[in-house]
Amino acid sequence: MATTIRALVVLLLVVRIAHADTSSLLHGLDTDSKAELDTAITAIEHAPTTPDLADVLFAAGRACEDRMLDPARALALYERILRELPDASVAIAAGRRAEKLRAIRGHEELAARLAELIAHADERDRAAITREGEALASAAWPGAPDAALWLADWMCRTGQYGEAQARYATLRAKWPDDEQARVAQRNAAGCALDAHDYALATQLANQLAADNDIDAAVKADLLTAARRGRFRQTMYTASWIALLLACALLLASLGEASLRGGRRRPALRPPIEVMFLAPIAFVVVAGTYLSQKAVAPAILRISIGGLVFAYLSGITLDLLRLRGRPVRLRAVVHVLACAFAVVGIGYIAITRDGMLDMLVETVKYGPGD
Repeated sequence: MATTIRALVVLLLVVRIAHADTSSLLHGLDTDSKAELDTAITAIEHAPTTPDLADVLFAAGRACEDRMLDPARALALYERILRELPDASVAIAAGRRAEKLRAIRGHEELAARLAELIAHADERDRAAITREGEALASAAWPGAPDAALWLADWMCRTGQYGEAQARYATLRAKWPDDEQARVAQRNAAGCALDAHDYALATQLANQLAADNDIDAAVKADLLTAARRGRFRQTMYTASWIALLLACALLLASLGEASLRGGRRRPALRPPIEVMFLAPIAFVVVAGTYLSQKAVAPAILRISIGGLVFAYLSGITLDLLRLRGRPVRLRAVVHVLACAFAVVGIGYIAITRDGMLDMLVETVKYGPGD
């Protein structure tokens, strides 16, 4: 009974599709229900061939690969494009997918396991994914290099950078002449960038071939990203050094002012600098939280840091004035120390909050809508 009902549904869809445009055909694939997707693909498989059907057949093939986890069915759809619509714009892409899927004929079960692993990786335990990925990469079948590459990419994506680099290296050594080895070399350089290992990223990028304009552009982009990352890393370290030195300088200045020139202790009440800056900082932070929440935490850190350093400088200078000691040179030194400290806090804050690229884009292209 259920089979009869399904056949009737498919028949009705075929009749409907025969009189529908390609947008209606593609709309049938837009569903989260596996049963509905299966029905839609079946209807497309039975649809009459028209010049506009190629895109629909290709989309159905991708759905079979990525969502139905049925590579054999996808291959049949791609081969129909090549057989019946060889001049379609998607014919070249269909030919590539078909060539890839033909290579795994006889290994459909392993291909389905790999497709399922990829589709549900975010829902499974890491150890289980690693075991399954290793088993598929070690098995004797044409999809082993793809499994090895996916496992390395997944490890990089989940922050397992050392393990990912080891997988990339193993893949390049085991299948040096395969396309996956070239992709692994490129992805390994990108993974090193993600791990902030810019020396390794530069080394791996320099080893990339640049046989055509696309490869040369990819290599250049990776090397540029490595140089930019190394510069930012240097600036981040320098910012911490500037912050710590400024803090040490102001504390040493306060200590020296407290120990020399009398017994009067520094006043703990906020100096005039803090009384002036605090309301401004409050308004800026409040306005940022109301209008630009993404940058508000960084602005808050900068404001608090600036007030703390202004407080240390202010109470030190007030103490010097009370003891009749000169303050002009000390004030200049304090201003410079506070400036370096605030710049250091600002760079650290925007770097740690991941806003540096956003700031660069804003400076280059202006604020977004």
